[in-house]
Amino acid sequence: MAKAVRPEPSSMEEMWRDATIKFNERTGLNVDLKPPKTLNDCIGELEESRYPDESEEKSGKEKLEDYGINIIRCLKLLGGIAAQGAEVVFGAPSSICFNALFLLLDIPEQLRSFREAVEGLFETLAPCLSVFRIYEKMDQFNEIEPELKQAIHEVMICFVGICALSIQLRDSGKWRKFKSRMKHILIQDDSGIKAELEKFERLTKSHYSIQATQTLKVQIANDVASLKAADDKRNSEDSKRKYIENIKKKLGIDDSVYKTSKERCDKPRKDSVPNTASWFMDHPDFLRWTERDDKESDKLFILTGAPNTGKSVILSAMVHYLRSTYESPARHSPRTLIAAHFFPNTMAKDDQDKRPIATALKCIAIQLADQDSLYAKSLSQACDSKSDNTNFFRDASCQELWDFLRIGSPRGNLTHYIVLDGLGGLPEESSDNREQKEQLLSIICSSAQPSVRVLLSARQDMFRNKELLPSHFNLEIDQHNEPDIQKYVENYLRSSDIFQDPEDKPLRTKVLDTLAKQVHGNFNKAKAALENIREVVASDGLESDIDRILDESNMNEKQITQTVISQLEEKLTGDEIDELNELLIWVICGKVFFDVDDLNAALVLRSRRRGTLRLKKKLEGKYSNILTIRRDDAVVVTDDMDDVLTTRRTKPRSVDDTPTFTATITITKGDLRSVQSFLWSLSQKVDSLAHDTFGFEQISDQKGVKNNIQVNEVDAHLTIVRRTFSMLASEPTKESELLGVYLVDFLPQHLKELLEKATGYDELTPPQKQEIGEGLFSLFVSGEAVERHWHSCRNVIWFREPDEVETFRKWLEDPIATSRLGRLDREWLKKAQANSNPNQALLENIMRTVAWHWLCDREWDAVKAFQWLKGFLRIPAPRRETQNHVEDDGSDDGNSIGSHIVDDRTSVEEVAEWCKGVHTMTSDEAKALMNERLGETYLGEGEFMKAIETYGNSMSLVNPGWKCLEGLSRALAENGQYGKACEEMEKALQLLSDGDNPEKDLLLSESYRRLAEWQIGLKQPRRAVEYAKQAMELAPEDHKPQYELLKIYLENDFTNDAANLLDVLVKAGNQQDGVSRFGRILDDMLDVEKPELTFGRCFMVLSKDPDTFTGVLRQMDLAIDHARENYGVTNNVTMLYLYKGIALYRYGAEEDRIQQALRCWEQCLGLETFNGIWNYAQIEASTWICGHYFDQVKALGESISPDIEAYIKRMSDIATRGPPLFNLGPKTCLASYYARFIKDALKARGILQTYIDSAFGLLSDDISDNDGGGYYQLGEALLYCGDELDALSAFSLPLPTFTSSVKGDIISWILKSDTEQERLLGDKLAATIEEISSRCSLKDQIELAQNRIDGILHDIDNKLSASQDINADGDGIDGTPTTETTTNSSEVEMKVTYERIRSRMSQWLNAFRCGARRGCDVCDTMWDLEHAVNHCKYCYNIDFCDGCLNKLKAGKLVMPSLETHCNKSHDWLRLPPWDKDTYFRALQKDVYTGGRIDDEGSRIEGELVPAAEWLDGLKQEWATKEE
Repeated sequence: MAKAVRPEPSSMEEMWRDATIKFNERTGLNVDLKPPKTLNDCIGELEESRYPDESEEKSGKEKLEDYGINIIRCLKLLGGIAAQGAEVVFGAPSSICFNALFLLLDIPEQLRSFREAVEGLFETLAPCLSVFRIYEKMDQFNEIEPELKQAIHEVMICFVGICALSIQLRDSGKWRKFKSRMKHILIQDDSGIKAELEKFERLTKSHYSIQATQTLKVQIANDVASLKAADDKRNSEDSKRKYIENIKKKLGIDDSVYKTSKERCDKPRKDSVPNTASWFMDHPDFLRWTERDDKESDKLFILTGAPNTGKSVILSAMVHYLRSTYESPARHSPRTLIAAHFFPNTMAKDDQDKRPIATALKCIAIQLADQDSLYAKSLSQACDSKSDNTNFFRDASCQELWDFLRIGSPRGNLTHYIVLDGLGGLPEESSDNREQKEQLLSIICSSAQPSVRVLLSARQDMFRNKELLPSHFNLEIDQHNEPDIQKYVENYLRSSDIFQDPEDKPLRTKVLDTLAKQVHGNFNKAKAALENIREVVASDGLESDIDRILDESNMNEKQITQTVISQLEEKLTGDEIDELNELLIWVICGKVFFDVDDLNAALVLRSRRRGTLRLKKKLEGKYSNILTIRRDDAVVVTDDMDDVLTTRRTKPRSVDDTPTFTATITITKGDLRSVQSFLWSLSQKVDSLAHDTFGFEQISDQKGVKNNIQVNEVDAHLTIVRRTFSMLASEPTKESELLGVYLVDFLPQHLKELLEKATGYDELTPPQKQEIGEGLFSLFVSGEAVERHWHSCRNVIWFREPDEVETFRKWLEDPIATSRLGRLDREWLKKAQANSNPNQALLENIMRTVAWHWLCDREWDAVKAFQWLKGFLRIPAPRRETQNHVEDDGSDDGNSIGSHIVDDRTSVEEVAEWCKGVHTMTSDEAKALMNERLGETYLGEGEFMKAIETYGNSMSLVNPGWKCLEGLSRALAENGQYGKACEEMEKALQLLSDGDNPEKDLLLSESYRRLAEWQIGLKQPRRAVEYAKQAMELAPEDHKPQYELLKIYLENDFTNDAANLLDVLVKAGNQQDGVSRFGRILDDMLDVEKPELTFGRCFMVLSKDPDTFTGVLRQMDLAIDHARENYGVTNNVTMLYLYKGIALYRYGAEEDRIQQALRCWEQCLGLETFNGIWNYAQIEASTWICGHYFDQVKALGESISPDIEAYIKRMSDIATRGPPLFNLGPKTCLASYYARFIKDALKARGILQTYIDSAFGLLSDDISDNDGGGYYQLGEALLYCGDELDALSAFSLPLPTFTSSVKGDIISWILKSDTEQERLLGDKLAATIEEISSRCSLKDQIELAQNRIDGILHDIDNKLSASQDINADGDGIDGTPTTETTTNSSEVEMKVTYERIRSRMSQWLNAFRCGARRGCDVCDTMWDLEHAVNHCKYCYNIDFCDGCLNKLKAGKLVMPSLETHCNKSHDWLRLPPWDKDTYFRALQKDVYTGGRIDDEGSRIEGELVPAAEWLDGLKQEWATKEE
């Protein structure tokens, strides 16, 4: 066939002119629009082309947008290529395409159902155009061949033709009769579109063929460049995780705090209205600030605006933009780290952080470390250097933290982007907060530099002295967010179904336009107006009412809120306002978030009665303008109305605020019975006051007496304190147990609030202070309150916190607060204050009660009681600030608290000694109980030998009860003595069975489960089965014994038994909280160390039982649905999707099992997880998907199949998701495909370049522990890229770590030397070690030898010291050396020799420690002196021993785990067993290069070179980063 002649530019001009003429003829529309449409115009039109929101499925508007936006971007890309060298005078090719597409999307309202047909068209076009996305990574197009440009022109012209034919069909109306298959009308009709689509597909395939041969090198070069610029993760994930955990620990940041910090950053963007918060992307100042290479740009960017103008949403979107820009694998940039912290608003009660700015800096540093391994390593080491100053991170100022954490001083070419939101909203009640805030602002202003860019949100008044600010960008949000307000209003009206009918369009337009202008960017104003409009519409009000609301919408927020409150006050009764105010006390001034049940309990504590209308209905109804129930069930104030609802007094508190009544009753001539009757009747009358049987409430209502809806903060804290004291003085109730934990735990915080805020007009009256003093005295004078409410008290911590105990003491030191106490009571307080440790003295009476319940009673949990006592004894004495304090008068008795101050190592014995001093135990029964409780405590503290000893002491005093025997058996089992544990448990069970414990069956069941576990430890699985069955019989409704039995069956290959039990469990209903019994078992299966093994065994058992197999899969679906409905996307959900897919893939019986499995994995990948990063299950799912497609491509071989392209595209899509060092499974499959089948090593290398650079980074740092992992990582990357010789070299460098005993004379290898004395001493040492430790591991032998040498060196030093004392005067009288001098010389020489031997042994130990374990993924056989391993050339990090590999090839290998996708069609690199030569080469860092590899995996004809030289050569060839 003759080669096609390439068209000249003039012929391209004619082709485009013909296309525009045809477009005009077919549609009657001029495609040459003026001005031409752009990419943004088309996207805007696409967003307008939506379905009505009748469904939330992605089958409608989202798919249309997804496909459409992809097509638009591809057209822009192709237009840029086509414009290179083509002088098309009438318009750019991309503009013509955009014009045509815009006209197609401009669908009249009456034809809106045609949009479904457009979706079908886009769905067909998108995959064809997606092949052009490869050009996104190209910086310039001038190297693209002319033939390729011609193909691109033809594709674009064909696209214009498709648009024309589609518009022609749309306007003809013929499509209406095809509504039943609307989506496919454009690709199936006879209008010529189908033929044009087939032509379009041919042209794209033709382009792909040309591109594959002519532009591959351009693509590869740019792929490598883009990968080079990806995030620099120099260390392996394991090493970096170790650094980060150390940093968190040293900085004192819990995982929950760090996670919450990151969630607060992403949440505003995710919760925002779709298609909003994007206008900043076109703002030139923001784009300049984000461009790190623009050195002239201002480094500080301040986003200013009033509250509720959406600053947090915009900042959250800006952070997302930065991350998508600089964390993209395709981004060509140096290392850029992005860290953000969003301060919680004042409602964030679960954040009790006293130093929020210090916490912010620490969280920012951890985020930076999470992105950069070098920074993580450096910071971890710096934190370790502060170990001698344990208070530094607690007490450091903002400047000290900023400097120490190096947030403002990145090293090298690193750039930090720091984003802070909500700084201006931090409360400034305390001077510390104000000073920290001002200090941080000063630091930010002085630290902004080219390598440190700061983005800050601020209120207008946050900067008191703007002249001191450095040059900066300032963006006023309310001048730009009007489009977002409009979309917010539009979304609200649509979701509330307000003004959505066609005839309502004028009114809807008026509301949209008016509100967007009136509220001046304030979302709260818009929402308030919309809520009022909704009420007008619901009540069928007039349009004039809506006009009034729109006119009033420009009021300030405070006015709007006050209007809402005033309107509600008119609607509610006096009782309802009082109830609402009570709720506001807890919601606003409580220290945590409360749910509906908590608040209902608070109302019951207030009135001692329960209302008839459910509180939830009130909150959703009459109180909804003030209070809102969040998605997590927490009740919060609507729209941050706290400030308006919270008031301060403006006039002095009246002395009569607290009414006082005095009455005198005189009884004359009354007998006992009549007096009793009178008093009883009176008490009933008094009680009736609480229930208002006198009708006072009705009188109040009749007179119109109402309170306002408001909360005084001081009164609120006082109310909560009163509720606490009232609860502690009463017997426990359901409500007190629900709310009591909070009340007792946060009592010191509320008391501290009163100390700090009850000032001025809000100062407490003497009676109020006296009420607090009496309540606290009642709490501390005895342990009765704690004893009565132990359920609420057992988890509090203030007994060990000096600051909180001192808050109590401050109140009790107030003479007004204690003025109503009796003389003896005040004497007791004075004595406690005079104690050398008044904190402990105040708590002593409570602790006496706790001590009694710890050692003298079984009712309380022993470990909880011990924790109270241990914390109490650790609490330090307060610092004496002056000399005027009353000193200890020495009058304390022998059990004085001050003499029992114990340090942080307080032991059980020391606590017990104090308790014995306050409670005398003389009888054998009392001593036996004490020892039993000590045993329980030791067991809980993990001191098992001491637990066994004390349980034994108890049994030696009296006949033991079942509890003592049961505790002893558990201690024995924890110590590995399973036989004795079973014997003692059998005795305990006999006593328990004979007793009358009301929970006997449950206790027996739990004990039998333990016996089953211990029988497994004794390798008696059949006996374990018997015990598990007994546990099931005693507790048939409990799923735990059934799961225990299932585990025994699965782990011991009782296949039939396991299958039968699974069948029974799957068919059992027994719903509990919406979860079946087997659903609860699934949760337990996921909650083990290796769930993949448990699920793997389960599905293997069911592989021959299709009915039960299907039942298990159905139960997994139910568990997924329940978890997603109640908890959202969790790790368990993704794990269930993963395991279900693997089960179908391996064992499914249906013909479409593979497709079902792929759907499961795709569903797993589609779930949105924390921070948008795939979790473990999603990474595994991506590996299984790519593994399947890889096997399909491998099976197709060299055949020409269109499926290959689709498979490779899907693998590429998955492999490029996430950060560069994630998803290594898909990457290795894809790289192996290019290296092994396409023979394109450069393409393979480009895919794994970041992984390769990371390996070189590990080998280049100064952390020797990283070397083993670095060599293995490098070896894997080289293997997947096809370089097997260098891969074998890398694998041979890290020494294996032996944990089992070894044969041979390895110690002799280590001790081998060329010098005679060193050889003699080494042989002697080796013989000694062989004699006493021949069965030890090699590591143990070396450590034993080192200890032996240490002893010898110690003896030599002693001899030399003694000799120096004798020969202090030097040599003999005649100057000749003495015998002692000669002996010294010999000893010194021996010492030097032993030190050389010890140094060599340390070198070996270090090599072992820095090595890496490698073993079979099926049977755990390690690669060592006796065993080889075989590393898959395609699968990431998969090895088999020889035996398992032979079984795999023969089709007989049973995969116990669900992790391994590798199969018999793959190939492997054999790593032969180690020997003496390979050991010494690895130790000496020598390596063979070149040569070839024989069938046994040994290298032949290679050259031995230093490892450093070999590594330098590899870096020059493979590395893309400068070290």
